[in-house]
Amino acid sequence: MIDFRLLRHFSYFLAVADERHFGKAAKRLGMSQPPLSQQIQVLERSLGVRLFERSRQGVQLSREGAAILAPVHRFMEHAQRLQQAVTDARQGRTDIVTIGAINSAMFDIMPRLMRTAKLIYPQLSLSVMETRSAEALSAVQGGEADIAFARFDDRIASLEVRPIVYDHLVLVLPVDHALTQRSRVGLAQLADENFVLFPRRSSPSFFDQITSACRDAGFSPHVLYEVHSVVSQIAYVGCGVGVGMVPSRAMRFGGGDVVFRPLVETINVVSIAAAWNPALRKELVPLIVGIAADIGADREALPVFQRPSSALLTATQDNDAVAL
Repeated sequence: MIDFRLLRHFSYFLAVADERHFGKAAKRLGMSQPPLSQQIQVLERSLGVRLFERSRQGVQLSREGAAILAPVHRFMEHAQRLQQAVTDARQGRTDIVTIGAINSAMFDIMPRLMRTAKLIYPQLSLSVMETRSAEALSAVQGGEADIAFARFDDRIASLEVRPIVYDHLVLVLPVDHALTQRSRVGLAQLADENFVLFPRRSSPSFFDQITSACRDAGFSPHVLYEVHSVVSQIAYVGCGVGVGMVPSRAMRFGGGDVVFRPLVETINVVSIAAAWNPALRKELVPLIVGIAADIGADREALPVFQRPSSALLTATQDNDAVAL
């Protein structure tokens, strides 16, 4: 039997851990602060540990609270999927498929996949969780997810892997970087730069494609920061700590703090692949992957918008003035 009181208490714990403030957490939960504090104390007594350290500076997780934070997140995710499975079963949707997807797959694949799959297979219940590439792979290998859409190598022991979205890499630069004045950038011009890249363990082949291209240009990239999502990669570059190379379709995540430029060299990549375990013999899984592949085939690489340099803009304005 599901202990709904425990679920409620864990939701309170996560809210306070996220906000680091009882008042803000209470407002987010739609309750007043005293009952929230009382419920956290009930949870602490039930677990036999102190979850938060309270001081004039605010609220911080205790050592025990920090230790259970990730497991509680996972527990709540499982509970939500269980609740969805029960609801779907009541409504006659008995074929359950769980998908783990990185954020780019959440944008490029999942919306159309959800609509199309449910239209073709009315009995299907699709459960989705956003994840990182390494975590998505572990989820499939451990049986927590049936399919993972992420950045994978083309061969993984005991799993089937199928490319879904092909793309090429573009350069992302801080907005005030000198190379933004160029319309295209050669890799050799990046030899002295710090890089923000995905860790090699996330996808060895993806990482090796970048480092191999850099070595062909005469240098090995100095990786200053390793990040786990393309959104974080672009954000770090926007902070001015280095440069990066991202699939062209990731340019949608850029803001005013970064500029994208095409590379002189062409580096083609599989930006999203599907991985699943054929030994589970779920008939709908390869069919869903096939739908995703059809969707991915429609996703073309994006052209790089060329922001005019200040010199070019000044020249254009001067010409306009002469014409007048």
